[in-house]
Amino acid sequence: MRGQRLLFKLALLCVVCAPWDAQSQDPLSAKGYYKRARNTHNKGQITEALADYTKSISMNPKLAMAYYGRGLALYDSGHCDKAMVDFNHAIAINTRLAGAYNVRGLCWFGAGNVEHAIADYSTALEMDPSLSWAYHNRGIARATRGDLKDAIADYSETIAFAPRDASAYANRGLARLMLYQEKEAKKDFDTCLKLDPRLKSQLDEAIQRFQTRQ
Repeated sequence: MRGQRLLFKLALLCVVCAPWDAQSQDPLSAKGYYKRARNTHNKGQITEALADYTKSISMNPKLAMAYYGRGLALYDSGHCDKAMVDFNHAIAINTRLAGAYNVRGLCWFGAGNVEHAIADYSTALEMDPSLSWAYHNRGIARATRGDLKDAIADYSETIAFAPRDASAYANRGLARLMLYQEKEAKKDFDTCLKLDPRLKSQLDEAIQRFQTRQ
């Protein structure tokens, strides 16, 4: 993820299936292209996925998930401006598409617009309170603007839904360290490394940056 961040690049949510519009022009064909696009996207075949998402949209311009999927693929390929357009289309068609708000929030955050990002993450959570990555994303945005206590609350919600999310423990630990809650921070860092020892160098670097500023 480009733009400001505390520590870790965020993983994108898997595409979530939604009900199909019974009034669509050709839902079976559009659905077929969408499903194939989703499969190739999950395999990292972005160019092929983009082509199939576009074909799906051309067959059924009311298919919100196809816009959402293409937006994700565009985001993955570094085209945040174009991704934002597709997320806007998806939301216009289905105002309760939580994932679209969440990833549009990532685009806002990457552009340096923290307030818009937080607004989108919050809307995503209104739509789906179990969306753990939206809590994590909002926690990072809140920490960026200095709202460390609120950030810790969001990281804790992430952990409640995803107790093996090592990066959530790392980021909560960093926020606690910034509040000089050293004992609690150490517990989070220990849990992070127990879950994923590969994060040690990144975590050490982040802690060093904090200590250098003191």
